[in-house]
Amino acid sequence: MIEYDVVKDLYKFEFPIDGKTDYMSFEDVLMVLPKSWSGRKARAHQVRVVQSLIRAAHAIGFLGISRKLNTIVPVDNFTEPCD
Repeated sequence: MIEYDVVKDLYKFEFPIDGKTDYMSFEDVLMVLPKSWSGRKARAHQVRVVQSLIRAAHAIGFLGISRKLNTIVPVDNFTEPCD
C-alpha cells in the first residue's frame, strides 16, 4: 500500500512485479486479506461457485444432458462368463 486517498476513500496499491497501480476500497482490501472474515467469506463463495461449475460439467458430460434428446439403448443380450 502506497497511500490512502481521503476524498475518494480508496487505498492505492502498487505491485512491484509489473509496476501496476490499483485503487481499492476498504471492503475490497478486506476480501484480499487471508485472515479477515470477509476474505474467508469470499473464498467460501468462490468454492461454492467452483462446485456448481463442476456439477454442471458433470451433468453435461456424464449424464448426457444437452440440447439433443438422448435415448437410452437397452441391453438385451447380456451374458455372463462361464468360468
